[in-house]
Amino acid sequence: MKKLLLLVIGMSYGLVSHALPQDQYEYTLDLTIVKNDKVQIVLIPPKIKESEITFYMPKMIPGTYAVQDYGRFVEDFKAFDKKGKELNVEKSSVNSWKISKANKLAKVTYWVKDSYDNDVDGPAIFEPAGTNIEEGKNFVINSGGFFGYFENMTRKPFKFNVIRDANMYGSTGLIALSTGQSMDTSLDKSEIKIANSQAEVDTYLTESYDHLIDNPLMYCEPDTSIVNVAGAEILISTYSPGKVVKSEEVRGVIEQILMAQKEYLGGELPVDKYAFICYFTERPVRSIGALEHSYSSLYSLQNQPIESMIGMFNRFAAHEFFHIVTPLNIHSEEIHQFDFNEPKMSKHLWMYEGITEFFAGNVQVKYGIMTQEQYLQSLQGKMVSASTRFNDTLAFTDLSKYALDKYSDQYGNVYEKGALIGLCLDLKLRSLSEGKYGVQNMMFDLSEKFGKDQAFNDEDLFNIITEMTYPEIGDFFKTYVEGTTPLDYEEFFALVGVDYVASEMRKEMNMGLTQGSYGYNPETSRVFIANADVLNAFGKSLGLKNGDVLVGINGKEIPLSGIGAFFQEVREEMKVGNQMTYTVMRQGEDGSESKVDLSTEIVEVDVEYTHILSLSEEPTEAQLAVRNGWLSKNE
Repeated sequence: MKKLLLLVIGMSYGLVSHALPQDQYEYTLDLTIVKNDKVQIVLIPPKIKESEITFYMPKMIPGTYAVQDYGRFVEDFKAFDKKGKELNVEKSSVNSWKISKANKLAKVTYWVKDSYDNDVDGPAIFEPAGTNIEEGKNFVINSGGFFGYFENMTRKPFKFNVIRDANMYGSTGLIALSTGQSMDTSLDKSEIKIANSQAEVDTYLTESYDHLIDNPLMYCEPDTSIVNVAGAEILISTYSPGKVVKSEEVRGVIEQILMAQKEYLGGELPVDKYAFICYFTERPVRSIGALEHSYSSLYSLQNQPIESMIGMFNRFAAHEFFHIVTPLNIHSEEIHQFDFNEPKMSKHLWMYEGITEFFAGNVQVKYGIMTQEQYLQSLQGKMVSASTRFNDTLAFTDLSKYALDKYSDQYGNVYEKGALIGLCLDLKLRSLSEGKYGVQNMMFDLSEKFGKDQAFNDEDLFNIITEMTYPEIGDFFKTYVEGTTPLDYEEFFALVGVDYVASEMRKEMNMGLTQGSYGYNPETSRVFIANADVLNAFGKSLGLKNGDVLVGINGKEIPLSGIGAFFQEVREEMKVGNQMTYTVMRQGEDGSESKVDLSTEIVEVDVEYTHILSLSEEPTEAQLAVRNGWLSKNE
């Protein structure tokens, strides 16, 4: 919608609500004025006594375990006194600005670029932690990319106004102070004149900067659905170009898992409102996924039919929604008082991400969303990944403490081995309690002990859990979480009557691609050969080379989306003795690319399977008791 808002002196400090208490921030973000893919931020600051103060944008936000450096997206940062005189500002780092005569500060203004389509030097930002400015269409507002704070002043309230076109809706886990207010009544316009405007204003208030950062928003034309879960309002909001994905479709996919999670958590939820904020894009992206928050989760995914994303959505939604348990109700001081520019990492990622990922799978088998055999296959996949892609002898507490720097390449293991730590801890607890007490119970007890307003000391958690449970659990932590010993899968699965085979060779047809032999380019949505040396015998007989980009198989073009389903169709059609032809784009010595067909006869090859799991046909009564507690909803 075109706006007819005329400003006499552009976004002045008149854009605030009436008399402003001096102990809070008040921001105004105008989404109706976009210049060169940027929006302006206006801040009326809380009272500042210091003569000099530093303003920060966050280096990092909780949940990402990676550096964002949001300050690099800020331009034209200015500070003014109450007479409109500009104060001296010195940019002291990528994320900070030093303001002189700060005790006279009355207003701050700056412009913000988005992270989605700006090539700004610095670390790549995980898409669900990023920002989008798409004039008249969509705004993804991860607050760390728009709003900053003054040093030592993150605990004050943060009020913010969002000026938007009337046809836009703001999706968030926050409960607004007001929405849809007219420009004529909601803001003090002593410094602006409005000729004619259909813009409206939404106003929000958070208790602190942590609370602000914990609540992303998305503005676009509304496509929303509501699910009621245990009395909590669960909002599902989608932005999908061409309406390829609709909120009702997402609801249809995740409603079953939400109801199962309600039962898994004892029939009650620790939140009154929660938002699934889903942004679907047709841009080539470096990452897809979701980012958890206490009262919402933000998804950034490819814009493709929901049918191709059902399994992925269930996994993502189950994991992110379970974060209402931890870190919302169970967290260390490092998270409770998060330092956005000098972050201190907790050593308990095994719990924040690992236990959450364990819950996300376990709830699905307990409530019939997946079969026991499918669940065992998912665990096998995690064991294979943990042992082949990551360092299986790295102490998990060290991985956690140094996830930002020396062990950043190991972070992905929190979703693999982290979940397996949760699994083995659950089996150990249940074996000591005849199946009656597991990780579900342990986390409930920790929630009761701490809750969202009380943090634990990072060094004390293992002792606290040991005192709550059994001495053997202390040994478990020392050996497998603080120690360097790989998990003894055979020992733990024996507790529940699951047969474990470490390795087995099988003859079978195979497409020739093995783990580590291929990669995926998110900018082109193509699979390429990354390491031809680890192709199996069939793959090598095709003559695939490093750098080959796969574009077709047996005369069919490989689609840019739904590649997994396409490969599965190819596997189902394979027959020994038939020809298989890969079509690849291959780069020549002169740098030019040409299309090459590579063919060979389909043969069976030796394929190694590792970490094979199967339910024992004759479990003992003790094993069944533990197994039922682990896999059954009737504990």
